[in-house]
Amino acid sequence: ADNSNAIIVNAGDGAHEHPTQALLDMLTIEEKLGTLEGKNVTIVGDIRHSRVARSNLWGMTTMGAHVTLCGPSTLVPRNTELLQYKELAGSVSWEPDVNKAVRDADVIIALRLQKERMDDALLPSMREYRNFFGITEDVLEHAKEKVIIMHPGPINRGVELDSDIADGSHSVILDQVTNGVAVRMAVLFLLAGGRNNEKV
Repeated sequence: ADNSNAIIVNAGDGAHEHPTQALLDMLTIEEKLGTLEGKNVTIVGDIRHSRVARSNLWGMTTMGAHVTLCGPSTLVPRNTELLQYKELAGSVSWEPDVNKAVRDADVIIALRLQKERMDDALLPSMREYRNFFGITEDVLEHAKEKVIIMHPGPINRGVELDSDIADGSHSVILDQVTNGVAVRMAVLFLLAGGRNNEKV
């Protein structure tokens, strides 16, 4: 980007950023809840290796949401890495207990365990992760009645999300997929010089 006049779209780079995923997540939330302003979003899972979490943190707090991070201590970055910016002060919090983390959430975003990016043994087992951080019916009993469930995919069913949650009435995962196509088409259209209502 520093050495070329070409338009570059970040389609997700490692564990750094994934801006179009954040845009489609925010669009989905606004479609379902009307606004992000004043909403509580809980992100559960492998935050340390997640480009989605980083982009959502910036986008959602910019739009007025409060974000709660939850996951094993080995998979949550140190405060100095994610929470060092003054702009995020007061807009992001950390809660290690998943039942408490979802209590006030309007939105729960479960993240995939990215074992391919884990250099060390950061988890005892997938079963233990599921028992302590998986989104199950028992966990949803602590959440709001109308909470929506999201996941950037692909899902490790029975680990981050039980299948009955991923396919259940709270899930808007298929809406995320649909919105992903529209958002990415819009990004490419606008960056290629297109304009709304342009005759073709």
